[in-house]
Amino acid sequence: MRDTELTPLRALFSDVVDGMRSWRAWLALAMMDTKHKYRRSVLGPFWITISMFVLILGIGLLYSQLFRMNLRDYLPYIALGDIVWIYISTTVQEGCTTFTASENLIRSMRLPATVHVMRLVTRTFIVFVHGAVAYIPFAIYLKVQPELVWFLAIPGIFAILLATIPITALFGVMAARFRDLQPAIANFMQLGFFMTPIIWKADMLGPHRWVADFNPLYHFIQLVRDPLMGNVPPDHSYWVVGVFILLSYLIAIPVLARSRHKISFWV
Repeated sequence: MRDTELTPLRALFSDVVDGMRSWRAWLALAMMDTKHKYRRSVLGPFWITISMFVLILGIGLLYSQLFRMNLRDYLPYIALGDIVWIYISTTVQEGCTTFTASENLIRSMRLPATVHVMRLVTRTFIVFVHGAVAYIPFAIYLKVQPELVWFLAIPGIFAILLATIPITALFGVMAARFRDLQPAIANFMQLGFFMTPIIWKADMLGPHRWVADFNPLYHFIQLVRDPLMGNVPPDHSYWVVGVFILLSYLIAIPVLARSRHKISFWV
């Protein structure tokens, strides 16, 4: 049965199935994007690692003095928080270009919309992996000992990856239709960096700690940062993240189902 003869939800389901079957295509496109960005560069994507290392070191040395914190305790906190934040922020902001950046490809051939979504999600995850390498020198210098609790960070990373799929699809469709969304999201994420406990700790808010607890981005970061710092993430962080992921899919699925055929006209 042709795609146009299906209901929007069934057509979207077919699109997702076809897109996931085309994993070689979006993986190759993501790798090509990464290589293209650093073409003619000797270090290539490892510039991400270097820039992340310098950023963490600079912020760590400065804010440990401003907040009067022990550098040995504060440096892993800021390093892990910053690495995860940049991954989330980059994915959200670039998610607005999911379809507009693939304009030529969308207009020249018929591909499942899922391919474009997974292409961006995979590309930002590759950037995250390169950025995460920047933590290794700090861990070696601080003589951080591996612990079994570190494995709890894997579900946290998977939760972020799972959440970025509907967010990327949703923002990609909306930004293709409303081009003002991209700069608005960029400004929001810039504010979010200072409003989220990344360079500061939630306990510093005292009675106003609820500001951090109501921030879902904080809980996503906690699911990765806490285990790597030797702590078990609090139960409510898992609940907040789970509810956020569920709502993201419930919102993104109908929007993408109704708008999927209009994307080629909007880009």
